[in-house]
Amino acid sequence: MSVNIEKIMNYFETQKGKVALGIDGFVDEVWQIIKVRTSPTEYELYDKMQDFAKSVYDVGAGGYANEMVRKRRSHGGFTAHTGEAVDNLGIDTTLIGMFDKDGGGLDPVYKTFSDNCKVYSIGNTGLCPAYEFNDGKMMFPYVAGINTVDWSTLTGALSKEELSAAFCNATVVGIGYWSLLDNFDNLITKICENLLKPDTRIFFDFADIRKRDKQALMNTLKVLAKLSKKTPATLSLNEHEASILFSHYDKVFDWKNADNADKDIEYVRQQTGLDELVVHTPFFAVAATAFEGNVVVPQRYCTKPLVTTGAGDNFNGGYMAAIAEKGGLTLKERLMVGNCVSGHYLRNGASPTRAELKAEMSEHV
Repeated sequence: MSVNIEKIMNYFETQKGKVALGIDGFVDEVWQIIKVRTSPTEYELYDKMQDFAKSVYDVGAGGYANEMVRKRRSHGGFTAHTGEAVDNLGIDTTLIGMFDKDGGGLDPVYKTFSDNCKVYSIGNTGLCPAYEFNDGKMMFPYVAGINTVDWSTLTGALSKEELSAAFCNATVVGIGYWSLLDNFDNLITKICENLLKPDTRIFFDFADIRKRDKQALMNTLKVLAKLSKKTPATLSLNEHEASILFSHYDKVFDWKNADNADKDIEYVRQQTGLDELVVHTPFFAVAATAFEGNVVVPQRYCTKPLVTTGAGDNFNGGYMAAIAEKGGLTLKERLMVGNCVSGHYLRNGASPTRAELKAEMSEHV
């Protein structure tokens, strides 16, 4: 799909937006599972998640054991993964989340951001063991502490001046994850009512919405629809989350085929009452907005990803960077940026710089 790459790059050179992100925080312990070991230094990994699942299923009852190899230890979760993608593109970024290591200051994995990125910790980080395969990942977050974050946690950890600097000056505020936050509805309402300017865009990543029931989801969407009348709201979903949400409105989301995605997403957006709904998949991204219509942008499918954990967060980071200054890029251009940031991350294991984003876009068009 044709886009004006020079226009997009000029946007990143001249934009003056500010992005604030919160409020989770994890350390990702990423592993790969060995299928067959042939020597002390040589082995074959499980490439496909389904093959590993079958090996567990075939055991039936009783015990199951298998060898693993550590791939990396890194910061994880919405705030850090998304923040790194935004930060790498040169956007003024603020991160607020659970980043401390047992009360002893920032965990070392949270000391890797640029000097242009401000990091505020409001508690101890969570742990997320993750098992990566070529076609997906399994994640098992330990959320103790994170799931009880509420408005008093924020106001107790940060001063009025710090909260004002982070949220009041932001052009985009991103919040994750709904599925982990028991107090999400009240917290978001308090943030919107007390800290955000009317033209600030708020961006949501719900994460695994299977964790909570349909009624909880619908209640939250009603809260967001009400807030969206004053504060424009974007909800971003991956293909699995979209399948669940669409099913609640009697729509089937085919994440491998984009033929009806643009029409269906507009219908679901209208039903939710949100200003903007975005879905990213390994094959395409699609979005519907109240003022720009709906667009599908193909993704350059990655057959052998170097990493998968954080790919969706990188899409979100690219998209948020692309809306950091209102009116700077079209919907199609924003989706292209999100696709390319995610694609580069999958192929290289790191969020792209501006120059790397330009190179990735050149491969798309």
